[in-house]
Amino acid sequence: MKLSAERLRAMTLARQFPAIRGRGEPQLLDLIGRLGPIQSQVPRAPFLTAASRLPGIDYPTITTAFEEHRLLKTTNLRGTVHTTVVGQFAAADSVRRPRNARELARTLHLDPTAVNALIKDLEAYCAGDWRQRSTLLDHVRRRLAERHPADPARDLGDTYSRNLVWGHSGLVRRPRDDHWESRTDSFHRTALRVLPSIPETDHDAAVRELARVHLASYGPATRHDAAWWLGVPLGTVDRAIAVLEAELVHHTGPDGTDLLDLADIPAHRSADPGLRLLPEFDGLLVGYQGGHRDRFIDHDQLDSVWARSNGLFSPTVLFHGRIVGSWRTRGPRTATIIEINPFDCRAGISDADLAPAVEATTRALDLVISDVRVLQPTDTVDP
Repeated sequence: MKLSAERLRAMTLARQFPAIRGRGEPQLLDLIGRLGPIQSQVPRAPFLTAASRLPGIDYPTITTAFEEHRLLKTTNLRGTVHTTVVGQFAAADSVRRPRNARELARTLHLDPTAVNALIKDLEAYCAGDWRQRSTLLDHVRRRLAERHPADPARDLGDTYSRNLVWGHSGLVRRPRDDHWESRTDSFHRTALRVLPSIPETDHDAAVRELARVHLASYGPATRHDAAWWLGVPLGTVDRAIAVLEAELVHHTGPDGTDLLDLADIPAHRSADPGLRLLPEFDGLLVGYQGGHRDRFIDHDQLDSVWARSNGLFSPTVLFHGRIVGSWRTRGPRTATIIEINPFDCRAGISDADLAPAVEATTRALDLVISDVRVLQPTDTVDP
């Protein structure tokens, strides 16, 4: 089927903004399970994902899900921090492990046997208690010095090698207190000690599982989109697609691109979700490979929200099914200012349009809003 740009957006929006009744923890977990792993190196991102898809959900509900380990944060897909439901953790871990092990071997000049020993030691060290990142790194340095004293690379002197160690996908992360929305997750523990019921998952099966999740959440999408999102080679995704072929349908995108989708996706409602304040790294942008990130935004406006030099994405404003600007918070939690920065004057954002989204953000982040400002498109927003 040939899909128009409007039809393609509507199909994806219906999945990204599902009609879920209720605003408790079961609904939160249902949402995150549908969306799949949420990119979360900005701590508030999963809170804002929930606020924008389940407006009315409150801060204690989200925080409790993290505190009681029903939502898990770790470094997995693409070596990036994600929030997952428990049921998807094993697949995300399995997808990431081989790449992380190869990078550890290359960076630390270790053979596969030595890498496996290092990973086992790391998981054993983090099994008994939450380990602060600096303590964890010191432990690994000592072990490497004992076993491989001659190589200075094993001192973990560069940022990338340190990130590979504490970013091992078998470790879950948490902040030093219960402010999950604002603190760096600098404590790590072995996931199987936090939740012993997490199953082992075969790598190929994990790729198939998460390829389904990707299509169910972001589809219709290309094989390149799925490979980028999963952080695996295109050939790995192609093997998964070959196994899944009977479950898939093909569409033709507006530009003639071959798009994949799940055949059993029901006909969701495609109502306009209205104005939503989306998080940093929202899936409407990062669910797709770099060349395909203009489904919901004009291509020439991408650079307004995507800093290609460092890969950062600004929080964005969705309105009438399109990303029409960026936004930010300023000031303390008890007197927060929300600033909306439209791309151009045609956005037409009114106070009435903004009010429900501001209220949803307020509840999810436990803020007191002192002012909401819609800037002129020519206004300069300080970084």
